Amino acid sequence: MGELKSALEIAMEKAKKMGGEEEVPLSAKQKGQIAEIRKICAAKIAEVEIMIQDKEKREIEIDRLRRERERKIESIYQKVKEKR
Repeated sequence: MGELKSALEIAMEKAKKMGGEEEVPLSAKQKGQIAEIRKICAAKIAEVEIMIQDKEKREIEIDRLRRERERKIESIYQKVKEKR
């Protein structure tokens, strides 16, 4: 079974298909880095869901973690694009 994609990744894929932008080929190492980023972020989100009782603060922190995850993943894609 394939790994789950974030809404941002799905939207970016659709935009690429519509805009004709080519996909960025990732090496096994880069795919591993992305998987590790997702794994760590999922663990941090689980921790926040348990530790922070205030719903608003919890949602703010989870949103921050998700943005951080997407920023890190995008930086990997940007490095690949720069090497091309």
